[in-house]
Amino acid sequence: MLHFITLAKNKGMYCKAKVNNGSVVIYYSVNGIMRFPTGVTISKDKNNQNKFKEWDYKKNRVAQDVRNATKMNKTIADWITKADDVVSQYLIDGIKIESNELSKILTGLKDGNIKVKTSLFMSNFLDFYERKRVQLVERGGKSAESFKTYGTFKNTMEDFQAENNVELKIKDVINNDWLDVFHSWLAKPRPKEINLPNGDVYKFKSLGKLKPASIDKRFEVLTGFLSYLKEKKLIDDDAFLRNYKRTEIVVTSKIKTTLSIDEVHKLYKHKFEDETKEKVKLVFLFSCLTGFRWKDIEEFKKEFISDFKGRKVYKHIASKTRSRTGKIATIPLSDLALEVLEKLNYELKLFSNAYTNLILHDLLKETELFNDVTLSEDSETGKLHKRYELLSMHRGRDSFITNLINIVPLHELMSYTSHEKLSTLQKYIDYSRDINPEYVTIFDKNE
Repeated sequence: MLHFITLAKNKGMYCKAKVNNGSVVIYYSVNGIMRFPTGVTISKDKNNQNKFKEWDYKKNRVAQDVRNATKMNKTIADWITKADDVVSQYLIDGIKIESNELSKILTGLKDGNIKVKTSLFMSNFLDFYERKRVQLVERGGKSAESFKTYGTFKNTMEDFQAENNVELKIKDVINNDWLDVFHSWLAKPRPKEINLPNGDVYKFKSLGKLKPASIDKRFEVLTGFLSYLKEKKLIDDDAFLRNYKRTEIVVTSKIKTTLSIDEVHKLYKHKFEDETKEKVKLVFLFSCLTGFRWKDIEEFKKEFISDFKGRKVYKHIASKTRSRTGKIATIPLSDLALEVLEKLNYELKLFSNAYTNLILHDLLKETELFNDVTLSEDSETGKLHKRYELLSMHRGRDSFITNLINIVPLHELMSYTSHEKLSTLQKYIDYSRDINPEYVTIFDKNE
């Protein structure tokens, strides 16, 4: 294991908390002595050993039985972290910062005049995390689902640090050796919990044993984070990570399944006695007939339907691309799509996404139209999935694109789906479909 794995979290490595006549200060001594006030004060009362009663000398913190001790100890710990970060930044350059200089910097931090450039990985990632939250959630126009990836990565890194008993610094991760360790760690199973050196029990947020596609997502977030660090001039280069991701993380094409046009009609004709199942069936079919994402289903408005060249079209700006490109999607509505809308009384937002998918699986199984076995294996049992187990609301969009890809000109299809890149459109295609050998007969025509 690499050297950084053995590094233990060691608060107060350079600086210590001490009591100075009732005032808790950060103590540091290099070419002088610094006693920087944290703003925390305790009673000046002392015991018969001439020690402050409200100070825990073994743990260098306010005694736990003191009122507001938790809050005061957090303040003290925060100042120690800030002070140690400043010292460690100087040590990276081979310099021991002097006491009076450290005092000036901490005073600047306290007054809000300067910000310390921390070397801790998670401290910087939380700033990056907040930036992504503002971009993806607060500004609106984008699906908050995209932000979940960053929360998942945050949990992953907390698990990594806990299991390896390390508090990562930026310099620890900007090399291929660490990427190899992290890559292998992601693929290994996690225990449910572990005992930390301080006696606390840490419960893992993830089970580990990630597949290549999930590992690729973690590295995608890491790539964005390192770009952020480069922008902030905290690292010089991030090309090594992009090269690693390209050469070491191989993601095979995801096995998916879609509905053929014939299956769309068969499902439409299958009537369910249960009203909920019948409605969910119709909403799913509408996605198959239009390529609607779930968010587009939630935001459906009848007013966006208009006449265009003798046919009804649905013209809107997809929520996923609204704030990025604002590209208008113009989707021709088939007669069947309009018939589905009539049956639903133009109300598509009926249930939550999770509940809709739950009902969808049940109704698809009930039809016995989708019981054939796929090549997709269950990660736990190794059992091959049946088609109905792989179908979800999002497969409606895949079905729409797959059924039209060989018929509609690509630029036209991209107008329906609001895609700007062909490579993105191609991700939705179900490549398990049989080829059509009749396409080559075009060469037999001699006109």
